[in-house]
Amino acid sequence: MTTVAGGLLLALGAVYAWTLLRWSLGFRRVVAETDSRPLLSDAALPTLTVVIPARDEEATIGSCVDSVLATDYPEDKLEVIVVDDDSSDRTAAIVRGRIAQQLHPAPVLELAGVHEDRQLDGLGTPQEPTEQTERPSRLRLIQIPENRRRARAHKKAAIEKAVSHASGEIILTTDADCQVPRLWPRALASAFDTPEVAFVSGPVRYDLGHRPTLFARLQAMDFFGLMACGAGGIGIGRPNLANGASVAYRRATFEALGGFSGIDHVTSGDDELLMQKIAYGTDLTVRFCAAPDAVVLTEPVHSLRQFVHQRKRWASKGTNYPPRLQRMLLGVVGFFAALVLTGLATPFVPALAPYLVAAIGLKALSDLTVLGPAARRFKQMSLLRVYPLHLLLHAPHSLLVGLLGPIGGFEWKTRHVDR
Repeated sequence: MTTVAGGLLLALGAVYAWTLLRWSLGFRRVVAETDSRPLLSDAALPTLTVVIPARDEEATIGSCVDSVLATDYPEDKLEVIVVDDDSSDRTAAIVRGRIAQQLHPAPVLELAGVHEDRQLDGLGTPQEPTEQTERPSRLRLIQIPENRRRARAHKKAAIEKAVSHASGEIILTTDADCQVPRLWPRALASAFDTPEVAFVSGPVRYDLGHRPTLFARLQAMDFFGLMACGAGGIGIGRPNLANGASVAYRRATFEALGGFSGIDHVTSGDDELLMQKIAYGTDLTVRFCAAPDAVVLTEPVHSLRQFVHQRKRWASKGTNYPPRLQRMLLGVVGFFAALVLTGLATPFVPALAPYLVAAIGLKALSDLTVLGPAARRFKQMSLLRVYPLHLLLHAPHSLLVGLLGPIGGFEWKTRHVDR
C-alpha cells in the first residue's frame, strides 16, 4: 500500500514537472519574442484608451492617474477613463481635480529664480482658464451608480461602460492601486504589430518598498510565480493566467465578442477569462509583453483575512476555464493534494518519507525552472530567498483556496459577493 501511494505521488509529481517545464520553455519564448520586437514609433502607434476601474480608492487613485498621464505615449493618441464604481469616499473628487489640472494648466511664474505652479487655490478650486492655458483633457471620469443594484461582476460592468465611451483602438486596463512605468503603454501597444494580435498580457509585481515583511515577501513570491507561469502558458499557446493590472486588447475584438457576455456571471475574470475567451474561441493571437521596463507595480494585501478573500476570488474562476485548462488545473491540484495528504500521513507511516522528500525535491526543481529565468529577467532574484518557506506553504494554501474559491463568497472592495 505504501508503494502504491508513493508511486501515485511521484506520478502526479511527474505530471506537475512536465507542466512547469513547458511553461519554462514558454517563458523563454515570450522573452525572445519581446526582445526581437522593436517599440513602435509615434506615427505607427495605435490610439489607446487606458481604463481604470476604481471603488473607494482615494488613497491611491491620484498617484495612479498621475503615473499613467506621465507615460511615454503621444498625447493625441492617449486618453484615460476612470470609472468610479459607486465610491463612498473622495475618489471621484480627486479625479475631477486631476481633470481640472489637465483642462487649465497653470502658467509657470519665475520669482527670484523659483518656479511656482499656480494651478489650484488653497481650497482646491481651479483658476479661471485663459486662451493661452486652456486645452482638452486626456482624462475623463465616468460614474456607474447603477452598479449598486448588481449582485456580482461589478468591475466587468464598469469596464464595459468605459469601453462603450472609449475612442482608442486599443483598450489598456490597470487598477486604481497601481503605479505604471513610463514605457508601459508603448511596450504593450507595440505588441499589436499585426492585425491578428488581439490580446496582450503584461508583467505585474508587488512593490515591497513600504512593507518588506515576511508575509509581504511570501505574497510577492507567490504573485510573481503566477505571473511567470501565466507568461509561460501564453508562450506555449495555452493562455491560462493574466492580471487586470496590465492587460490590453483591441476594442473591436471586445465589442465583436459581446464584451464579457458568457463570463459575466463570474465576479472576477475581467482579465484571464476574457483572454481565454479570445484564445480558445477565436483564431486571434494572444501575446505576453516581457519587457522589464513595462512592469506595473501594485501592493500586497495587509492581513491574512484579506489574503484569503483575494485568493478565493482568484480561485473562483477555475471552474469557468476551458476543458483543456481544467484538465491541466486538475493535474496540479491532484499533485498538491497528494503532497498534503502524504505530509500528514508520514508521521504515522514513516515509510512514506522517501517518497515525500523526492516529491518536494521534484516540485522545487520544477518551480525553479520557471522562477529562476523570470527572476533574472525582471531583477527579482532577492525574492528567491523566501522560496524555501514558500515551497512548504504553497501546496497547502493553494489547495485550501482552490477548494474554497468555487463554493464560497468573498469580500472585494467593501462588497460581499457570491463568486
